Amino acid sequence: MKSLIIGYGVTGKSFEKFLATNSIPFDIFDEDKTKLENKKNTLDCLNDESISDYVNLYVSPGIQLKKYFSNISIGKLNYVSDLDLFFQNNKSIKIGVTGTNGKSTLVNYLNQILNKVSSSVALGNIGNPLLDNINHTNKYTVIEASSFQLEKMKKNHFDFSIITNIQNDHIDHHGNYEDYKNTKLKICSEKGKTMFCTTDDYLEFAIAFVSGIEPKLNVADLNLSTLPFRLQEISAGIINDSKSTNSASLLYAINKLNFKGDLIICGNPNKEDCKELCIKGPRRVFIYGKHRNELLNILKHENISTFENLGEIFNILKKDKYKDILFSPGNPSGNDYSNFIERGQHFNNLKETYFD
Repeated sequence: MKSLIIGYGVTGKSFEKFLATNSIPFDIFDEDKTKLENKKNTLDCLNDESISDYVNLYVSPGIQLKKYFSNISIGKLNYVSDLDLFFQNNKSIKIGVTGTNGKSTLVNYLNQILNKVSSSVALGNIGNPLLDNINHTNKYTVIEASSFQLEKMKKNHFDFSIITNIQNDHIDHHGNYEDYKNTKLKICSEKGKTMFCTTDDYLEFAIAFVSGIEPKLNVADLNLSTLPFRLQEISAGIINDSKSTNSASLLYAINKLNFKGDLIICGNPNKEDCKELCIKGPRRVFIYGKHRNELLNILKHENISTFENLGEIFNILKKDKYKDILFSPGNPSGNDYSNFIERGQHFNNLKETYFD
């Protein structure tokens, strides 16, 4: 009997490689049929009847099973997640990191520091699929685990679990804050140790954590790189915070910088189901993109302007010769960009065009 991959994104493609490598026959389902144009082993529709002939379901993190099955049916499904497969097949010490904000930064620091004193690889939501690295032999795996991944994880085998923070996010998927929070808390280690990060100094936390498990760490020897588009000062007075994908990260940026300049916001606000967001501090707020009217209905500030595109905003900023600028979208990219990396690079490119 065949298995079925549900969702053909990054994780779905890693499922495909895993099953092919292990000579396991499979079909693929994805609502976006354009992703499967060159595939012959596909399933057209997903429901109780259509999956009756599949022995195992390999479910990608972003898939909402309740969209296709009843709650009773979901409880009976024989499905597996990428985390479950990784736990079963990899023998490294596994450090799980989750949170609404800051998890990529913490994972980045942990992985670099561990590699100074031992061997480690950073996987998961940070961009490196778990199953593409399932056979690695490093001592540690630092896994950035999203709420989508944790939701579908059957059993927790993290040796260490770290939670940076839990704030309102992904309500469009989880339904409400309590369900989102409880999903995040599934990372709490059943066999190891769970830590709550009570500081936003993720470097300090990472050093303390690694020192606790690798006492030979020489802190003086550290020279670490940071991730782009996280409160990144790309030139004097101009901050690119494109990774800001929720209101909590936007407000954090304003407060952290005590920001009084021009704030630029964009993206799709629907995932938080936010009714009102008050912006205090910036002198002006610029909103642009395909979701500008949705954002205008939510944001509250005494000086808000909307624009079709980012170039129009740079035209104004150039004429003003004002360079105290924070680009912190506060929302997912939606219909404006494919991801935060593309929009962050777009901001950098326009900054160079207009100011350099």
